[in-house]
Amino acid sequence: MFSQIIWWVTNLLIAFLLVRALSARLFIKYPVFYSYLTYVLIESLIRFYFFVFRPGLYEDVYWNTQFLSVALGYCVIYEIYTQALASYAGVSRLARVLLLTVFVVIVSKVLATSVGEHALLPAEVPALLERDLRAAQAALLAAIVCLLVYYAIPVGINVRGMVIGYGVFVAASVVSLTLRSHFGIDFQSVWQYFQPAAYLLTLTVWCASLWSYQPNPQPWDDVELEGDYEWLAVRTSTAVSKARGYLVRALRP
Repeated sequence: MFSQIIWWVTNLLIAFLLVRALSARLFIKYPVFYSYLTYVLIESLIRFYFFVFRPGLYEDVYWNTQFLSVALGYCVIYEIYTQALASYAGVSRLARVLLLTVFVVIVSKVLATSVGEHALLPAEVPALLERDLRAAQAALLAAIVCLLVYYAIPVGINVRGMVIGYGVFVAASVVSLTLRSHFGIDFQSVWQYFQPAAYLLTLTVWCASLWSYQPNPQPWDDVELEGDYEWLAVRTSTAVSKARGYLVRALRP
């Protein structure tokens, strides 16, 4: 009964966030974030239908929809980086390339594992992908927080709420997946309460921080992030040029 109450409350909060986003025109400001919430709501209702009326197919439906849910959740990290670094074109471009590279590497690794010598079961593929992507999300969220704090980059309450709320959810997911892989089925009874409760807290943070559009403040003139990026880009370009020269000389007869 408790898990059912949490399920209904979370769905109501998501619906509330989406209605508020439409009325406050937040969909336009954060399209990826609200597309993710839209999918989560639709996914939840589809799962509910199969759980009640077609229970034999529920497990397959759950894992098939979970794959896309985790992928879209990774896109929320992309939205956070894009919004937080909007005033720094070079750094933002580098961050987008990094995020895409990490995603492709993780998906490729999981797919390679699924067809390797020790092939995974169909349900194990999205479970492994979720574990790896959640760990990557946790690391990327920690990285953007350190970046914002170290360079004192000002962000508005909307972006701050996204970071805090999604950070709570990702941290809870990593802990749950770790404990579940260690304790196995014995952890299932705890997981079915812990995970929804963490997501309920996440939605509460989002409802409070995304009530209206609050843009990021203009950065101060003394923020050195872009200067450090340019220095790093020059050093990297120089190193690549030298490495290319060494390679050409090594290949010459």
